[in-house]
Amino acid sequence: MVFCLSIFVIYFIFLVVLATGLIRWRRKENSISKAVSVSVVVAMRNEAHNLPALVASLARQVYSAKWQLILVDDHSEDNTLQVAMELKGRFPGITIQIISSSGNGKKQALTWGIEGATGEIILTTDADCELPPFWINDMVTSFGGQTQLVVGKVSLNTNSTLFSKVQVVEFASIMATGLGMLGWGKPVMCNGASLAFRKSAFIEVNGYSDNEHIPSGDDEFLMRKIEARFSKSIAIVKYNSSGCRTKPAATTTEFFEQRIRWAGKWRANSWGLTKFIAVFVFLFQLVWLPVAVIALVTLNAWLLAGVFFKIALELLLLTYTSKLMQQEFSLPAFFLLQILYSPYVVLVAVASQLTGYRWKGRLVLSPH
Repeated sequence: MVFCLSIFVIYFIFLVVLATGLIRWRRKENSISKAVSVSVVVAMRNEAHNLPALVASLARQVYSAKWQLILVDDHSEDNTLQVAMELKGRFPGITIQIISSSGNGKKQALTWGIEGATGEIILTTDADCELPPFWINDMVTSFGGQTQLVVGKVSLNTNSTLFSKVQVVEFASIMATGLGMLGWGKPVMCNGASLAFRKSAFIEVNGYSDNEHIPSGDDEFLMRKIEARFSKSIAIVKYNSSGCRTKPAATTTEFFEQRIRWAGKWRANSWGLTKFIAVFVFLFQLVWLPVAVIALVTLNAWLLAGVFFKIALELLLLTYTSKLMQQEFSLPAFFLLQILYSPYVVLVAVASQLTGYRWKGRLVLSPH
């Protein structure tokens, strides 16, 4: 019991660290960078049905300096290129460049686009996203004098289904970890759906080299390379900005394959703090459900207090995070996750090391 209580105490401290990190983010002063030239780079593969909404949201951007949109096709098997050309004609007010990647995979496509970009600041997003009118402005004006990379906000759209609401709550926990640790100046994760960095920094660290063989991680690996080269150069977008919004997974298969892909980056992660958090959360989820069951069966006061306190702290953290993210929060979905989250974490962690997955029509083999 002492071991379990110790694990719970460390977990409580971790939740408090995240919550105070989010509060520190709110209290930080906004940077005052001047408007500079920007290139928005989007790698796209089989995104014909998503591109219209993305480009339409970019057409509504309010930004005073010059900016361009670079759409890089990653060997699409549908009519993505045709749709992109039609959108270029439909929105003549945007400088749109459409190119085809000579490499294979998202990182190669992004590299191809970044190399041809004319902007001083590179912004990346995904083809299935929609962006608020001040997205470019908010990301750029979050740069300080020493800032090389800015991490943006990403939230999920929800619909009437419980499945989508569960995903929104689960995704809030991911954003709480990333933004909460950044509030303390500790970059552990970010999302390429809303990311900005100086092109000069990208060149300085040789972009995605050394991790091009890993299908995902274009965002986090780049962030860590820049942080290693430029100390204290990672910033967070100003807290009162509107964030990028993307779609939840349509099916459970799509959801698990996405999470397995994300978890698969762990083996290649070289930063100790990130690995520690990943391993600790995994260990906590291993003991959470057994402890909860024992507490309810035995009515042990200490265990019951730990279970109650855990649920209460998570509820406070995730509702607060959802408010900051301007994202809906579902109480039924939260309580359902109290039961489902532990087996989900264990399943994804094991599967990421043993199985492959499909992404954009490509089969990615397991690490082994």
